[in-house]
Amino acid sequence: MITIANTPKDAARELARKYDVRLSTESLNNLSMLLHSDRFRHRTFILKAGEQSNVLYFVTKGLIRQYKEVEGDDDLIQDIVHEGDILFFQQCILTDSPSSLNVQTLEPTILYGADYSDLRTLADSNPEINQLLFAILEATITKQMLHRDMLDMNPRERYLALMQNESEIVRRTPLKYIASYLRMAPETLSRVRNAINRQ
Repeated sequence: MITIANTPKDAARELARKYDVRLSTESLNNLSMLLHSDRFRHRTFILKAGEQSNVLYFVTKGLIRQYKEVEGDDDLIQDIVHEGDILFFQQCILTDSPSSLNVQTLEPTILYGADYSDLRTLADSNPEINQLLFAILEATITKQMLHRDMLDMNPRERYLALMQNESEIVRRTPLKYIASYLRMAPETLSRVRNAINRQ
């Protein structure tokens, strides 16, 4: 496992690089002052359903699943994130309500987070940070749209799309979680993978 940032300033630089936003030294310093690091062990809850958090996190190490508990069924995976991704509790932040999802690490994880209201305040007075925040939100929405579109595909196409767009998820995530994320039974996913591997 890699770690893509070791300090708040590293995390701020990596955010700017990932979202292709040029930050001045002042903007970089202002952003890094808002960021704090949180470390989580394997299989640790970052947030549980019913809890609330207004923190926007940048994942610098680890693997995380966001899921909804479904009565009489396996957990329903809504998202899987890893290094370089944003962990954004939309329900909490945008509607000021408790999360309906559980958020749990699948590997030892390091996050750099900032309170969303502090980020908005900084963005209001700093066009560069405003551009960065807009790029983060736009990328988050785009990822959700791509996931919804992927679920309209047949099982083989879904898995191939995931392999193409999110190879780290395929490589590192337990099969049952990948199956849930792709909305198929683990047995179906196993057959799809075996058929692809035989080609």
